[in-house]
Amino acid sequence: MSKTWEQRVETYWNTTAGKSAEQLREELGELLQGRDPADPRVLFEIASLHDFLGEEEQAVLPYQRALQAGLSGQKQEEALIQLASTLRNLGQPRRAMALLEPIQPSSVLHADAQGFLALALLDAGRSAEALRTAITALAPHARLYGRALAAYAQDLDIPGAAQR
Repeated sequence: MSKTWEQRVETYWNTTAGKSAEQLREELGELLQGRDPADPRVLFEIASLHDFLGEEEQAVLPYQRALQAGLSGQKQEEALIQLASTLRNLGQPRRAMALLEPIQPSSVLHADAQGFLALALLDAGRSAEALRTAITALAPHARLYGRALAAYAQDLDIPGAAQR
């Protein structure tokens, strides 16, 4: 039984360990061969490889194009999180926060988004808010003290919170 394209993409990402950048580029090129270069998934995979290789500056535009081209569903949220992380790494935490804040609690990636939002808030000098965000995201996964953690997170003194 032959693998679907999605399965081949998943296999690609699950087998990156120990491969050189050149080999990864070659394998991704083979995987994307024959696909429309303007396809949002193609753009997303290209951006993801740049990101994976630490080439954040080259990742921004393909992420943006993938989102503009209509990347949807969970891949859209993955692109938002990955682009936000990239922008944060490039010293743009406020742009990162703007991408992460709209990801809804109903999303399966909400906790992931909150983790990256906490990092962006910290980079933006909003440490108490970063801690609140991180603890609030962690609390539902705590075994015994989730309610206490959530309550303490809400009680954190966040300077200027009333003005926001």
